[in-house]
Amino acid sequence: EKMEPRMSEFCHLCGRKIDDRAFLYHHDRWQPGQMLRVCRDCVGHKPRCLICGIPMADGSQPICTTCQQNLLHCLGCGKPILTPRYYSINGQAPYCQACSIEPPTCDICGQPFTEQRWQLSDGRQYCEKCFATTINLPEEAQTLYGDVTRWMEQLFHIALNVPTSLSLVDRNQLAQVMEAQNTALLEPPDRTLGIYARRGIKRGIYIQTGLPRLLFIQVCAHELMHAWQGENCPLLHNSLVREGTAEWSAWKVLEALGERLQSSAMISRTDIYGQGLRWALDLEARQGSSAVLEACRQSE
Repeated sequence: EKMEPRMSEFCHLCGRKIDDRAFLYHHDRWQPGQMLRVCRDCVGHKPRCLICGIPMADGSQPICTTCQQNLLHCLGCGKPILTPRYYSINGQAPYCQACSIEPPTCDICGQPFTEQRWQLSDGRQYCEKCFATTINLPEEAQTLYGDVTRWMEQLFHIALNVPTSLSLVDRNQLAQVMEAQNTALLEPPDRTLGIYARRGIKRGIYIQTGLPRLLFIQVCAHELMHAWQGENCPLLHNSLVREGTAEWSAWKVLEALGERLQSSAMISRTDIYGQGLRWALDLEARQGSSAVLEACRQSE
């Protein structure tokens, strides 16, 4: 900012003739010699850009048009950073102050976002790694559903007698299915990734669209075991046995595929799913895999 000698000019903000000295402002992103001429009254009363401090004609936005065009966006929430200061997390920047305190994390792996993130239509946010293998098309989901069905037949020598369809749904649609089923959930609705549902004589498996491939396989195997339980032991209410067997089937499929990192994460869970899986693996080690399936029938 500098003051220009008395001269007959007009204020660039209010348009009035400047009879007193004019104040000149230059933004570092403007062309050399490009100046904003402002009268004394506007200097004292007009709002100023939060970033560059130059007076603005309109106070409806906190920053000027030039600064808006060059804003940094927070890697966490994706919103523009409206202050000159930003934050770094694990060497990654920029983050806004709110996200630096509690960084948003990927809905799949739980890690803070780095340079890229992806947001699905229902609000879920993924990191680049988790988004890379997502299952989004019904055709690819049906193909993988058929693969998981065959793998389970080979591993457990079981098959479904009642046709059970697969449907890809977003988070909101899955919540509607769960509400219609009136099923007691062991996890919050926003953390439930799939469900086996019965509507009269119709049977169906509903899985969230946009799951990474390995997670889709895990959820698919889990729900297919619930479908088998629905046919062979419909009165099974023991949560440890019911969910443990379903997690065990998913664990066995992942192990057969050589996906040890994914299967190890399942064992380390401390909730009913992890407890049930460890129960099933212990029973299998002592009495064989057929004993796990028989425990479902005996626990009715």
